[in-house]
This record gives sequence, C-alpha cells and structure tokens, in this order.
Amino acid sequence: MEKAAIIDRLVCNGVIAVIRKVAEDKVEAVAESLINGGVNVLEITIDVENANTIIKRLSDRFSGRAVIGAGTVLDAKSASRAIDSGAQFIVSPLLDGEVIEMTKKYGKVSIPGIMTPTEAIAAVKQGADIVKVFPASAVGASFIKNVKGPLPHLKVIPTGGINVENAGDYIRAGAIAVGAGGNLVDNKAIAAGEFKKIEAAAAKYVEAVKQARQA
Repeated sequence: MEKAAIIDRLVCNGVIAVIRKVAEDKVEAVAESLINGGVNVLEITIDVENANTIIKRLSDRFSGRAVIGAGTVLDAKSASRAIDSGAQFIVSPLLDGEVIEMTKKYGKVSIPGIMTPTEAIAAVKQGADIVKVFPASAVGASFIKNVKGPLPHLKVIPTGGINVENAGDYIRAGAIAVGAGGNLVDNKAIAAGEFKKIEAAAAKYVEAVKQARQA
C-alpha cells in the first residue's frame, strides 16, 4: 500500500486500536471484532516475542479490510523486521531518528512519540509523517489545540488515556485520529471470550469521532 493511501486510511477511520500482549490464539478474533465494529486500523505492539508473527498473520488474513501497523518500536532493526512482516506504519513512544529513517526507507508511515512542540518539529524535520502525543492523558486535549495554533500543519494522534468520553475532545482540538488501547481492547472481555463487547466498544469510538468531526 502506498504511503498516501495508508495515511488516508488512518485519517478516514479516525481510531487506531492498540493491541498489546493479546494471546496469539485470540488475536485474530479480537481483530475481527474491531473491524466489524468499524475500527480497521490496528497497531500490534512488538513488546512480545511473537509480535511479528502476529503482524504477518493479521496482514495476510485481513488484507484489504484493515491496515496493520507495529507499535512500541524502539529501534531501527525492530522497525525493519516489523515492516518485513507486513506492518504498514511504525509507531514509537519516543522520538528516534533511526526508526524514522528506516521507516522512510521502506516507504511506510512513521509515527514517533513526542511531548513538546520542539520534539514535534524535530520529528517532522527528520521525516515523520504524523506525530503521536504520548501519554496524551498527561497534557489533555488543550495541548493539541494550543500546539496546532502556531503549527497548523502538524498531523497529530494522541494516545494514552483515550476513552469514548474524551476521544471527541481530542478530535475537536485538531487530532487527525486517536489511539485507543486498554479502554478499547479490553483484556477482561478477551479473557472471557466476549468479543461482541469489543465490537460494540469499537463502534462507540467510531461514532464518537464521527460526531466530533460533525460538530
């Protein structure tokens, strides 16, 4: 998939589901539930041993239905392995120039983590396509609104502490999308096999973003 198409999908969907440390035998059911609920951009964090296997499986199974990316990417080698496994975008909790460079080399979407305007501009200068405000709960939606005042060209995705109740606040503040982890990918529901709950939660997030964009 071309980079522009990946970014368009991220923006259009408005919600990135962060799938962290879900058991390999349940991850496809989780992905199916999210997609059925309307969230078709899925970030698989690579802080588990089998992460790249999961990325490949989901990329193959849901080709055309979802965009699969890798999260918690801390170094260039990990970025390369994830992309080789099918990741279309690379998300980091921090700003690392080598990760950005590797992602650019493969023509994929780079989303490093930032927490200040200085880091945001540094990321863009190094080639980042989008910046991730993380942890968003530490600064709130007003941070995005204030930063985009003098830097309106920034494409921002907040992650960390995003729930159905505040997702719309971040969109109205100028975020192109939101990243949702445990509040969306509920480990208790997964453990109980209650995948319909995840589907319902996904639909609520999508609706919250839609309503915020229409406001």
